[in-house]
Amino acid sequence: MDLNGDGNLDLLSGSYSRQDKDMAGLFQVLWGNHDGTFEKAAELKGSDGEPLLLPRGKEEDDIIDRICTRPFAVDLNGDDKLDIVAGNFRGTFAFFAGEGKGKFAPVATMLKSGGKPMAVQSHGDPFLIDWDKDGDFDLLSGSAQGGVFLFENIGNKGALKFAAMQTLLKAAGHANQEEVVFGDAHCKAPASDTRVWADDVNGDGKLDLLVGDTVTLMHAAKGVEESAARTKFVAWQKKQQAFFQAPQAQDEAGQKKWQEQYAALEKERETFASEQRTGHVWLFLQK
Repeated sequence: MDLNGDGNLDLLSGSYSRQDKDMAGLFQVLWGNHDGTFEKAAELKGSDGEPLLLPRGKEEDDIIDRICTRPFAVDLNGDDKLDIVAGNFRGTFAFFAGEGKGKFAPVATMLKSGGKPMAVQSHGDPFLIDWDKDGDFDLLSGSAQGGVFLFENIGNKGALKFAAMQTLLKAAGHANQEEVVFGDAHCKAPASDTRVWADDVNGDGKLDLLVGDTVTLMHAAKGVEESAARTKFVAWQKKQQAFFQAPQAQDEAGQKKWQEQYAALEKERETFASEQRTGHVWLFLQK
């Protein structure tokens, strides 16, 4: 999107953490140039000149409120200025009002439904589009648990009002780590950590859903029968659990030794099985 109105497309991203004590993620922007190239990523700042930060509550564990998972730029309030709706680790959504030319109000408000913050099950993934074709923007989101969820805007651009969450695609949840599943035949629907995009993919005038996910695939090593790999993997998992439960030295030497031992454990698994962390993009055509 053209975030600052200079006629060039820009790239906007969240970031998981800046590793400071408050764990705040920062909005990163790559300003576009006339020739299609981009400037180096920089912190997106509010109109007060300070980096934009998501709001957090007063409790100690509310620190996760500030970890931004996905920002989405859209003119949500209808004033012809791009705003930012950002998801966070907890699963709620913050609204930064746009002030024009790439500037945003330094303080965000939380989007609410029924008087309470709108939320999915961790890792808010806001995608704003007029899903119900009534002239305003509705909010779609994935979540860490998977699924696709809709918060319909039943107000208007001048007076935002969101309905209760609807489930468009049920969350799959995280796979049981103790269950040994080889191959990819079990991948029949989106798994966890879903990310959403909506568009009319087949040109029939209806919005369709593109859903990305995260999945871990296991395969028997070359020359190893799957039944043997399965038996060895169960034994290896027990060894891994014992390793994690064992006392660990906290000094630098102890940390280095732990890393070396874990690397050796991972190498042992490679003799009978390989692990691939990947994901798929699923297409759901609207009827």
